[in-house]
Amino acid sequence: MKSGFVDHVAFWAIQHLLSRARNHRFDVADLEKFTNEWRGRPVSEFYALPERFSVEGEVERELLKLPKTGRHNVRLPTPAPSAFERNNHIWIEFHLGRPITGAPIFFIQHGWRSVSVRGYHSMCRRLNELGINAGVLHLPYHFSRKPKGSFNGELAITSDIVRSAHALRQAVQEACLLKRTLKKIGAPHVGLWGTSYGAWVSAMAITMEEGFDGALLLEPPVEIEELFWETPLFSNLQRELNRLKIARETVSEFFKWVTPRHHALKIEPSRVLILGSERDPIGYPDSLRKLNRMWPGSYLEIFPYGHISYRLHTSAVDRFLKVLAPQLQGIKPQPEHASRSVECA
Repeated sequence: MKSGFVDHVAFWAIQHLLSRARNHRFDVADLEKFTNEWRGRPVSEFYALPERFSVEGEVERELLKLPKTGRHNVRLPTPAPSAFERNNHIWIEFHLGRPITGAPIFFIQHGWRSVSVRGYHSMCRRLNELGINAGVLHLPYHFSRKPKGSFNGELAITSDIVRSAHALRQAVQEACLLKRTLKKIGAPHVGLWGTSYGAWVSAMAITMEEGFDGALLLEPPVEIEELFWETPLFSNLQRELNRLKIARETVSEFFKWVTPRHHALKIEPSRVLILGSERDPIGYPDSLRKLNRMWPGSYLEIFPYGHISYRLHTSAVDRFLKVLAPQLQGIKPQPEHASRSVECA
């Protein structure tokens, strides 16, 4: 009952944001330019890191300066700048229980419009206790990356399909850059731990880039085109697209580019955990089952919760310990029933 009430309030807030017309207006010519530029090209080109990313050395130098342990905030240049200067950096809140070279590290990728990252810090501390380093990533247009005059995460998903696609691309490229750099400087394992929007980012990253060592996906949205065009939650977004006379079939090809189930995994399937909730209208159970079938060998479990559930995060820690941790070196063995409540907003 409590979970359903929280979901109701959260979805009302989402619909309110999607009705703020000033942040949904865009030039249809930009969409036409995007489709003309990318139509017929391989999706791998869209997500590929720039070959001449001029500040890659700076990213490596900053990460090498990290102290061996403790909590540290790091700001790095993004490989995919946007039109908003405030969004043009990677912001990571590291929680290091051990030196970078001495333990696996998982990056926590939060949900769309998360109220705060406080709960994710609790998750990081729990991972540190298990012998795992962690870092909370601020995703595009959220928290430290929120442009002036917008709400947290508001610009990440709007009727502006091009901006929404570039935000996802930016987040994927940043995760891949961090993985490459950390492995280069000696991190033994690098994984992703995503919730909702963050799980969407994580899911795309592990289909576009080799070298990730594990991924835990909490309620990932799977049917992206359906969510944009059919789900009542996005009715305001749909009205704007219809007003602009943007036909669904003209951009259907590009929705496949951002839909995880259309792409093969580039990591060992047994290291991918897909966790969902029975009453989730976004990453709903049948869509997660379809994703699981497209990624044979991945782990799937559906819990009796709603979309926003603290209990799901607690269950996630438990499944991480039982399913994924045994495949990674350097993680402390845990007794039965060792997991405890973790709350993430």
